[in-house]
Amino acid sequence: MRIARDLAGFSITEADDLRKAIGKKIRSLMESLKDKFLEGASQQNVIYAVARQLWEDVEKAADYSFPKAHAACYALIAYRTAWLRANHPCEYMAALISSVMNTKDRVPFYVNACHELGIEVLPPDVNESQVDFAVVDGKIRFGLNAVKGVGEGAAAAIVAARSEGPYESIWDFTERVDPSVSNKRVLEALVKCGALPGSRKATLDVLDDAVRLGQQHQSDRMVGQGSIFDLGPVEEKPRKHPSLPTDEFDKNELLRLEKEVLGLYVSEHPLSGIRDQLRRKTDATIGELERRRDGEVVTVGGIVSGVKHMTTKRGDAMVFLRLDDVTGGTECVVFNSTYDKARELCTVDRILIVKGRVDHKEGETKLIALELSAFEAVPEKREVRLKVDAARLPAGVIGELRDLIRDFPGESPVYVDCMTSLGLKTLAFGPNYRVSPAPDFYAEVKVLLGESAVA
Repeated sequence: MRIARDLAGFSITEADDLRKAIGKKIRSLMESLKDKFLEGASQQNVIYAVARQLWEDVEKAADYSFPKAHAACYALIAYRTAWLRANHPCEYMAALISSVMNTKDRVPFYVNACHELGIEVLPPDVNESQVDFAVVDGKIRFGLNAVKGVGEGAAAAIVAARSEGPYESIWDFTERVDPSVSNKRVLEALVKCGALPGSRKATLDVLDDAVRLGQQHQSDRMVGQGSIFDLGPVEEKPRKHPSLPTDEFDKNELLRLEKEVLGLYVSEHPLSGIRDQLRRKTDATIGELERRRDGEVVTVGGIVSGVKHMTTKRGDAMVFLRLDDVTGGTECVVFNSTYDKARELCTVDRILIVKGRVDHKEGETKLIALELSAFEAVPEKREVRLKVDAARLPAGVIGELRDLIRDFPGESPVYVDCMTSLGLKTLAFGPNYRVSPAPDFYAEVKVLLGESAVA
């Protein structure tokens, strides 16, 4: 404000307008003050080139500027956050995931980040979970409030009633938790994600009976009377509950139920066993898509969890796929030209490699499919074999590869198939240069030697 007044002759009001335009990044207001600033500077005998340069500096400052007090606050928060992340990773990640529970796409991203850090995330459990995500015995336990259909009120009631002791069965649960907040919808969600004791299949079969008997028991207790079976001694006898069968749904159905109410796979992801192979065939994860440029072409891999068939106004068939990987999920739009070439691939539970264009329009990140191909798992290789054209390799690249191998020590031998003027030659690295064939290693190899170097 002082610069505008002294160098451009601005009044206090005009100088404050300039401050507001910079602070609030109001482009139209900045533009309206430009000519006045330059004319005022000229009247104050400021060289035009100097005044113009000064205005350009002001415009740059308007793009991203804040006072030292603001910068200091951000620096302090960044320091504290980094300290918590480094010294209390479980507690930090539990709090971070709790802060994004209402953002469906961020929870899977941070849960996967926990796995990358070696932190185990456990599914909900009415005997261990808190309202939000919490650390239990060095692991993160899923929060009850994050289960779809449960809500904070029901979660708090479940935790409070647990003070009397752990829940032994669904019968015990319905008798102790306030039925006004723990209704059939809440119970069903808890059963589907495995939060209640016992077989999910058997518990779902007796859900209605458990709700009815629980409501009856709590009603009797509120009016101070028991059923005819409770007549006799004054002391309350332990209540006997029917035993439940132990037969269970198959693994795929259990995972489907879990994802239905949690929004992600927690106990086990269908792609866990092939995640490394997927990363070698792709250049992005689904969780990264929102940070990619609009229109950028990427290759991702995932499992199809939903298919919606559509017909355009021209009568062409197209589909919307829901594609999930370990970091999250996204909608994949497959127009007719691409769909015609890959109809048989667009089915639920199919694992696909999708080359597509990132689309950030309409406030949601989508992927416009350009190519679809089936993912085929192959046995894990015990050796690493790379392919290069010796004539195209810059000098010193083998030395750089040697240093890269040292950065990823492991047990797999490394071979390089070199195409030379004399034919194919194979270079074998010695026993002191064995590597861990992790996805990050292959990503670095692609940068160093090119995409074609990795088979």
